[in-house]
Amino acid sequence: MQEKRKKYGWTEKGIIGLIFTPMGVLFLTIGLVLCGRQGFDREERLAFLFSFVGVGGVFLLTGAVLLTLDLRRRARQRAAYEGGCVVRAKIAGVRTNSRVDVNGRHPVTVECHYTDPATGIAHVYFSRYVYVNVADLLQSDEVPLYLDRSDESAGFVDIDAILPEIRVHR
Repeated sequence: MQEKRKKYGWTEKGIIGLIFTPMGVLFLTIGLVLCGRQGFDREERLAFLFSFVGVGGVFLLTGAVLLTLDLRRRARQRAAYEGGCVVRAKIAGVRTNSRVDVNGRHPVTVECHYTDPATGIAHVYFSRYVYVNVADLLQSDEVPLYLDRSDESAGFVDIDAILPEIRVHR
């Protein structure tokens, strides 16, 4: 049987980047098309150029930077999962992120702690966003944590390994 693909999730940076990037492209396109039309005098062309192209450029740049940061985070997590070492991390709690609201629901992350036995340094990692309160569904008090051997800040919390299959019915 084929193993299920791992979910690396999107953070608020990635969600904002996914919204702002197409909006920036849209504003840039509208600005360039309207700026190039016949019938506008020089001042109107400059107004369209500065308003649509300027706003579109800011949106596109902001969205692209945020999207790139989140895609880079996801790539680091994927590399940790595929080529890193697995350790057991202690679950410290389930936290609701009230800063993010998707369709009236706030995502939940699982916080876990791992202390490196070689250095004695405690590390805190967070799982991907889950849009169901999983506090009562956790099947263990420890979770598999995949660490990148070359970069300890890149870790993947495999929350799906300690959760049952979840089907939400509305």
